[in-house]
Amino acid sequence: MKEAVQRNWEGLTPGKKSQKLAFDQATLLGSLAIIIFAYIIFRFIYPLIDKGVLW
Repeated sequence: MKEAVQRNWEGLTPGKKSQKLAFDQATLLGSLAIIIFAYIIFRFIYPLIDKGVLW
């Protein structure tokens, strides 16, 4: 018996395409990275720029 790879590219939840707004794992991790990056900038970098330490 020959082993074959199933060519189903719909993922684990095939019903997701019917949803209007669906977030996958890459979207979630990308959004989280942007939020953390913005927090670091506004919490630590911006006050240094405002006080004239960096420029």
